[in-house]
Amino acid sequence: MTTCKEIVILFLGLLFKVSGSGDSTQIYFFEIEFDSSVETDVKGLILNSSTLISANQTVSNASISTVCTWNGNKKQCSCEEGYMWSSDACTKHKCCKTENCTVTDTDTVMCQSNESVSINGSSTMNWNYNDLFDSDNIITPKYKNITKDISNQLKGNFSELPWFDSLVITGFRSGSLIVDYMVQVLGRINLTQLENIATGLEKTQLVTKGLVTITVPKEQPVAIGSSPTVTCKRKEDLGSLKWVLTDTQNKSTTITDGAEAQLRRNKDNDTFTDTVQLQSISGSWKGLFTCEYTKAPITHIATEMLDIALLPDIRASSTPQFPDCTDTTKRIQIRFQCTIKVSTENYTVSWDSSDFSDLRSTSSVTQGDSIHYYAKATVNCEKKLTNELANVTCVFTNNRAKVNGSKNKEEGALTIPIIYSHSIVCDADNLWPKTKSSYTAVLVCDSGVGENRRNCTDGQWGTAISYCVNLGLYDIHKDVEEIGKGLGFIRENADRLISSLKTITTTDTTVNSFANINISVDILKQMNQVSINQSHKWNEAFMPNFVSTISNVLNDTQAWNQTQNANSLSVDYLHTVENMIKNSNLSSGTHKSVNVQLRICNSSKCDSFNVSVKTKQDVVVVAFKNLADILPKTLKNETFDSGTTILSVTAVNGIKSEALEMKFDGIQRRRNHKMYCVYWNDNENEWSSEGCTWGGAFNPMFCNCTHNSASPVLMSKHPVNLPYMEELTYACLGVSIVSLVLCILIEFLVWDTVVKSNIANFRHIALVNISVWLLLAYCAFLGTAEPKKTNSSWCLILTVVKHYCFLAVFFWTLCLSFLLLHQLIFIFEQLRKKVYLAFSITLGYVCPLVCVAVTFIHFDNGAVGKYYSNEACWLTYESGLNGSIFAFIFPVGTIVIINMFTLCVVIMKIVTPAVSEAKARDEKAVVKGIIKTIVFLSPILGITWIFGFLVFLLDLTQKPYAQIVNYAFTILNSLQGFFILLTNCFGEKKVREALLKRFRGKPLAHSKSDHSSKMTSVVKNK
Repeated sequence: MTTCKEIVILFLGLLFKVSGSGDSTQIYFFEIEFDSSVETDVKGLILNSSTLISANQTVSNASISTVCTWNGNKKQCSCEEGYMWSSDACTKHKCCKTENCTVTDTDTVMCQSNESVSINGSSTMNWNYNDLFDSDNIITPKYKNITKDISNQLKGNFSELPWFDSLVITGFRSGSLIVDYMVQVLGRINLTQLENIATGLEKTQLVTKGLVTITVPKEQPVAIGSSPTVTCKRKEDLGSLKWVLTDTQNKSTTITDGAEAQLRRNKDNDTFTDTVQLQSISGSWKGLFTCEYTKAPITHIATEMLDIALLPDIRASSTPQFPDCTDTTKRIQIRFQCTIKVSTENYTVSWDSSDFSDLRSTSSVTQGDSIHYYAKATVNCEKKLTNELANVTCVFTNNRAKVNGSKNKEEGALTIPIIYSHSIVCDADNLWPKTKSSYTAVLVCDSGVGENRRNCTDGQWGTAISYCVNLGLYDIHKDVEEIGKGLGFIRENADRLISSLKTITTTDTTVNSFANINISVDILKQMNQVSINQSHKWNEAFMPNFVSTISNVLNDTQAWNQTQNANSLSVDYLHTVENMIKNSNLSSGTHKSVNVQLRICNSSKCDSFNVSVKTKQDVVVVAFKNLADILPKTLKNETFDSGTTILSVTAVNGIKSEALEMKFDGIQRRRNHKMYCVYWNDNENEWSSEGCTWGGAFNPMFCNCTHNSASPVLMSKHPVNLPYMEELTYACLGVSIVSLVLCILIEFLVWDTVVKSNIANFRHIALVNISVWLLLAYCAFLGTAEPKKTNSSWCLILTVVKHYCFLAVFFWTLCLSFLLLHQLIFIFEQLRKKVYLAFSITLGYVCPLVCVAVTFIHFDNGAVGKYYSNEACWLTYESGLNGSIFAFIFPVGTIVIINMFTLCVVIMKIVTPAVSEAKARDEKAVVKGIIKTIVFLSPILGITWIFGFLVFLLDLTQKPYAQIVNYAFTILNSLQGFFILLTNCFGEKKVREALLKRFRGKPLAHSKSDHSSKMTSVVKNK
């Protein structure tokens, strides 16, 4: 048997000299055919020959790489240990790695060293680009000579490397003259020597391939959801490492730690190992993996392909969505559709259903970048399905996958509700089909990604909600997700992503929908999470677009409320912004947009919108103008009517927070409504006032917090509640109404008996009028006990009645007051009856009528919200001295002051008696007289209404004084009628005697005694 040995012998010798260089290397390849019996002698001869080629060339190393054995007209070749098939053998003869190779007897195949290295380089040479190419990029006559000179120069440098084989110039570029070339070295490289060569050439960059070995799973393609490992190994330190993935679209991305990738480094003996450990992978990892080690100016790389058997995203639907079987004799054909994106993968589509025996696949249609797969089945309406539902599933199987080759069946599953005669439905409405109650109708988006949904509940259509996501936002979201998986650095993509997000949310008005706002917030949230994972901080350059973006999503606050998730989304938005500020590195600057302002406050007072902030440390203040409209409005079961600008205050660079003072201007606090200085408590998931103090009624817009957080000042939706105030009011009014009725009845019964003089006549006329008008006022007040249930017209009428009656009461008390003053001042001058009656009628009837009429006309002829409020059926108060209530307060206040003056005159009269009585009276009698005067005159003169002014002046938030005054006012004035009955009926001796005479028939003991004309006598006789 004849055996052919093919031996590659490598000679190292001095072929040429380059100035300043050492020995050059030349490699020779020999193919020697000999008989197997002399194999040992031939090997020894060749390997031990030192001058095999010529006298001036020395063989420094020779080795056998390839051994071939004849078999007929074929050669079976294999690589010796430490060798592998060359790229030429792998390409032409499919001889790859270390497997045996069979070729024809005329073919030559060769193995090369496992340590062979290819080098791609670029160097700047001392020639001009125009020396090689003219203005039309056509080769010049100098091209050939210059190219040869450059080639010789480069070879002179690189041939110093042991195992140097060849250098080929691959191209030229302008920029002086940049030369691109490829060097082939068929053995181990000395890195120090290579670095010296690179630094010796001007502006040189080298990329080697062969010093690093890369391995990927042998069994490919790998399955979606698997956890493959990509490993690079090297024998020495080659510099900093960067992993790169080049996908099927030829897009290169740096690999880093992420949700689907973990980078690991290890050293075992003399071997350095770097690993990308993938976990639960998606299709994003299909492509060419490259590990790059860089020690300037040299980069060492290794590449290998990872193939993944992809599975599609499925969108399933049926036509009709809700088959109508109200006619049980019908048979309804349903068409099922499953849609995926166009792909190069080899999918098999199958359909499965236990509810349809005739389910069959019909066709597939490619439309744009989508493929639609169809199937049909028939619903027999006579046969009622279990739970009135039909289930169908389309399953996509990747035929290349060895495991996990089918898509999760849940994604391709369809549940079809059947409408029967007893079913409650929502009738078809334009594009929305007839829908079974308790289910949701779905329409595909006209543009964007997603769908429109509309619930049918108890036969009534709900509001249509768009879950259609803007295509631009969808793409940005996918980019951020890819970075989160470990494909790319956020620092390299942040400016592009935030700029695109700002542009879309600014220019596209369709983004003002819940779905688009939701995905915008999620983009920011994921960006920040990736940034934290990659130890990256947002800088000053990022902030302008960031502020514009977070402002844009607040343009339409109504869009936030399209679903029940509005509160959670608004909280998520606030947290996201706060977390991004905490993860920033800011020192100064102000960034303003329509709805959001960001300021860095350096230990001083600064303003944002209508809020000023004062703190002792450097903080970042983010002010949100209308965020309060969409955030939850609850605090320990308290609901808020409105909120102010919300501040997010964050200490610069994570410094521990200190106390800060905030003042919220431009907010109208409603009277008696408490303001809350709050922050969002993540633990309780609601607003909390812990650590924050409100400035109170005198400084209602001031907040002081002991910590930095998102802080608004919120106004309670309802005024401060006084416990049992309503029950107390109605109970006292009931007593007063009964008392006033009794008082009027008593006056009617005893009139002829007690009214014996003009003074008595005048006094009792005033008393009766006060009682009558107060009774009518109380009745009108009870008529508006439930304003929300009172018709608006009746509310106006009752407001006018109360306004007039209460004014009439006070004007009649003024008549009585004038009467008392006249008697005390003009002791010897009697008041004529006609004069008093004319005066009292004018003052008691006409004056209140004029006041009410003028007020009614002035406030838009009694317009609601101007003259009266529907919420209370009473006069309005706006602010300051504005409001119809002052048409009541001013006259009543004036009268009460006059009446108090009268009371003081009476008291002074008691304190300073006549000279004839001075020695006869003692101090106890004087004190007793004063007390009796106050007790007897205060109810009839309306002095107790002084508490009403205090109620008006004191806000219910001013505890406990406001509560004390309010309860005192309610009790004293609700019982005014009762006090009038006690003091002016039962408290007057003549009235008591008259009543006894009337009911017992007994004569009065002092029936002929005159009623004193002096107020002091009146007080004494009671």
